[in-house]
Amino acid sequence: MKKAGAIRAIVGAIAMLAIPALTYAQGETAAPGQLTAIGKDGKAGALCPLRKTRVNANIEGFGARVTVVQVFENPSSTPIEAIYTFPLPNDGAVDRMRMKIGNRIIEGEIKRRDEAKAIYEAAKKAGQVASLLDQERPNIFTQSVANIMPGAQVEIEISYVQLLKYEEGQFEFNFPMVVGPRYLGHTEDPGKITPPITPKGTRTGAGIELSVNLNAGAPIVEMKSVLHDVDIKGQIGQTSAQITLKKKDEIPNRDFILRYRTATDSVQSAFITHYDKQKGGFFQLILIPPKAVQPKQIAPKEVIFLIDQSGSQQGFPIEKSKELMLKLIDTLHADDTFNVAGFSISTSWLWKQSMPTTVDNISEAKAYINKMSGTGGTEMLSALKNVHAAFDKDSGRLPILLFSTDGFVGNDQEILKTVRKEHQDIRMFTLGIGNGVNRFLIDGLGTVGRGDCEYVTLREKADEAVNRLVRRLESPVLTDIEVRTEGGGIASVLPGRVPDLFSEKPIMVSGRYSSPGVAVINVSGKLGGEPWAKEIRVNLGTGSNAAVIPTLWARRQVDELTAQDTSALGEGKSPAEQITSVALEFGIMSQYTSFVAVEKKVVNVDGQMKTISVPVEMTDGVSYEGIFGGGSLFLGNRPGSFSKSAGAPMGGGGFGGGGMARSNSGGFGNVNRNILTTTKVLEVNGIKITDPAKIANYQKKVSTKLYRERGRVEVQVALTSLNPETLKKLEAVGVFMAGTDAKTKTAFVRCDAKKLVDIAQLDVVKAVNPL
Repeated sequence: MKKAGAIRAIVGAIAMLAIPALTYAQGETAAPGQLTAIGKDGKAGALCPLRKTRVNANIEGFGARVTVVQVFENPSSTPIEAIYTFPLPNDGAVDRMRMKIGNRIIEGEIKRRDEAKAIYEAAKKAGQVASLLDQERPNIFTQSVANIMPGAQVEIEISYVQLLKYEEGQFEFNFPMVVGPRYLGHTEDPGKITPPITPKGTRTGAGIELSVNLNAGAPIVEMKSVLHDVDIKGQIGQTSAQITLKKKDEIPNRDFILRYRTATDSVQSAFITHYDKQKGGFFQLILIPPKAVQPKQIAPKEVIFLIDQSGSQQGFPIEKSKELMLKLIDTLHADDTFNVAGFSISTSWLWKQSMPTTVDNISEAKAYINKMSGTGGTEMLSALKNVHAAFDKDSGRLPILLFSTDGFVGNDQEILKTVRKEHQDIRMFTLGIGNGVNRFLIDGLGTVGRGDCEYVTLREKADEAVNRLVRRLESPVLTDIEVRTEGGGIASVLPGRVPDLFSEKPIMVSGRYSSPGVAVINVSGKLGGEPWAKEIRVNLGTGSNAAVIPTLWARRQVDELTAQDTSALGEGKSPAEQITSVALEFGIMSQYTSFVAVEKKVVNVDGQMKTISVPVEMTDGVSYEGIFGGGSLFLGNRPGSFSKSAGAPMGGGGFGGGGMARSNSGGFGNVNRNILTTTKVLEVNGIKITDPAKIANYQKKVSTKLYRERGRVEVQVALTSLNPETLKKLEAVGVFMAGTDAKTKTAFVRCDAKKLVDIAQLDVVKAVNPL
């Protein structure tokens, strides 16, 4: 059953505090760059088992083969199991895993997920060294390594292939280094996507090495690493280069982004085939459309600017979002209409409906945006539904949503499915703001929202992104794209529906054929609003020198099946069954298949060990206060400090920024002690209070931020204790009790706003604050 509401997210987060995690122990100190593992007895244990990660990428033209080596080591005196949650590119096809112990190499096998888990658990219990690689999301993976003996080292090698992003003459290679904190409201599997985060001011001690061997196939005319300092071997004008991280102790807390350009006339369409006698043939078509002609007249638009204001956006990210949106507002045309909305736990609007683009309205919108700050959870799905309902469907204007976010949510798949099914009448352009954002969601929203996406790091100016977005909005390159094939026994072409191109980038088409021969691929659409078509005669060959092509096809087939509903599939198979079949046939990771490797030798006779979750760094630019609440509500810390027994955070927004600080009176902050008056009538929450004692209690205990609330509210109630009698008194008022936090003596409740008056009268209540 799906979880719903901010309070249910809190209950899940509190429950997760019981999960053992790597962090600092009470009264213990650790060497710089190290974290201490806390066992069930609360005593310091083993150090962080992940020693380092090595990444090597080989880029050839449009493709890349990337190998990631994770080095695990046990410096403790007892056997351990290490569990590490880490990211990989959302469009990569993981097709290999191997485990190395000393000089021995054990090749991983692809199995059904439940079968791989059973093999791993049996080996773990038997005392054998074993490793298990699971996919939690297309860009989030879990590596488990069992029976790492004292002093032993185990290396896990993972390999994947992907196609590079190419847009407006520029290639981009991206390697994500950290799983950002996720908001867990409505998330069905919170424990699988929320690794523990290192305390503020510390790091895990696990560094990262990265090298890129680039063979561009044409002279390189420009190259830059966006977020990292690098050493480059090779000169501009040459066709190859080697790029490595300059810092040897680099902290893996942000994406590695390499962008480069080649000679302008060197990037051309390409057609690559691979034939296998057992599986048949596969092809990859990379088609570069011609430049679109600028339209003579630009259609009027209704534009809604939606800004993520959750806690993970606090500080630099929200300022970058504001910079971007303020510049975009200035690009509106006189016949456009627009509105501005922000969201965290709820959605707030500038106006009740979109307004004309006038000087006064633009000024008002800018003032509204400038006041925005980041705090609270990330109720993204409800925000998108609210925005969809707000568009004026009868205005005749093209509905455009410009949406800035870091994508730090746990229900990303549910969001994508909802937008795909229900929001097809608007164009969505997603803006990924930050140094380590959730590209799976942001890319996906741009695709299923029939628009595009743009990424802006915290180190970049917004101007280039604004210019690109304006070009996309005013002159889409190629729309209504269709791909048809003739001859050659072509069995399938992916994707089933080619998304519109709003910028100069290639059409990527994968296909499978049963027999070699000549075939025709017809691509048609509208170029700059005018009909356009291209006929491509191809030779479906028998060569077998491009082994990654079947892997890339299989990955796209998994993506295609994932996007479909059961009712849309044939053969009587569910999406899960078809995805599993494809993944097993082609040996790739999916949500239903996993890699497992087992060493035959028994090294841990009794099979007893400590399980340690490897911590990750806080994503670069993301505020601890924004995530944990500046004295986190569920950890009960003072502002600016963090729990010494913290588990996974709620993520992506915490519980309301710095508003959870303790007050000097022992309650919580946000209660204005200076407003106490002798007023005879107090109008709050839609009712009038005339009893002087009730007025005094209400003013003393209830945050002024709750005075105007109506209907259902979700609040935190600070109590004198959490004994059964106290909780019974609170429940007797008529509230829904969602959970408690023993450390702060806090209850999390849902009730009608009018009940706040009754809650304030209880002698066991110290303070009432909003979430």
